[in-house]
Amino acid sequence: MHLLLPLLFLLALRVDAKRAVLFAPLAVLPDFDALFGLHRALGHSFIPILVVPLAVVAYAHFRKNEWYAASLVALFYLTSHVVLDLGGVAFLWPIVPDQFFFEPTIAFSASGGVHLDFDIEYGMRPLPEMGTTSFLSEEGAALLLLGVLAAVVYRAEARRALKGLWDLVRSFPRLVRGLI
Repeated sequence: MHLLLPLLFLLALRVDAKRAVLFAPLAVLPDFDALFGLHRALGHSFIPILVVPLAVVAYAHFRKNEWYAASLVALFYLTSHVVLDLGGVAFLWPIVPDQFFFEPTIAFSASGGVHLDFDIEYGMRPLPEMGTTSFLSEEGAALLLLGVLAAVVYRAEARRALKGLWDLVRSFPRLVRGLI
């Protein structure tokens, strides 16, 4: 979801498709903090998510105007990750070691009439100790399986898409030079 939702959002806004695809891996970059036992802390903190990217945006705006659009896309991908993880992130880490969380719940029931219940829980809780963690959630595994099934059913279209992706990867050095 971290990769797909922001990418689709940028494409819906008609952001340059090559730039949107090229920078899409930044959407999962914050999760690499799990390698250091600080998942949803180190890479989800305001420093790598806002301070550093905003400094790059400001530099691009004042010194390297040709970097400006790319830096905004990068900032969007990084912040979208934290927004999608609002079930618990230590956004002020290392200053505040606790996680902020925001968990909306919508329940629908049709038994005994139609009932719609909306509840929001929010606040702070301690950052959990990290052991091992997985990079692929149950929902992510289901989406991956759905993608594989779609690729099998629409194999001709999938083959063309993979060829286009391969062409994009091969032209990566030229694209980076064009963005910088």
